Amino acid sequence: MGGRIPDFRRNWAVVALRGSLDEATVDAVEREIRLLRGHGARLIVEVSELHFLDGFGVDVLVLLAHRMHQGGGVMAVVDGRGYVRQVLGDAGLDGLLPLFPSMAAAVAGLGGPTAE
Repeated sequence: MGGRIPDFRRNWAVVALRGSLDEATVDAVEREIRLLRGHGARLIVEVSELHFLDGFGVDVLVLLAHRMHQGGGVMAVVDGRGYVRQVLGDAGLDGLLPLFPSMAAAVAGLGGPTAE
């Protein structure tokens, strides 16, 4: 015991992406993410199984992070393989998204509950 009690008033969501994030697939992702509402919302986008990300997909992730911030929320991207980091680096966009190597690191980075 002795752990922190999670604050369930927060709105948390995890969206796991696989395959491609491009012009053909981004609408479905946006539909799911629009369901997350409320001030202080936390969104984790898990991209470790993403194998293709084009400029359109990068734009959507960046706009999503911006939209979350405007709504009083935050977003983290779990990039266990480093693929998204590489794509962003190749495009000269390093540091544009909050990237984490694991789900645990992302939860901690968003101020989630931690065991003591």
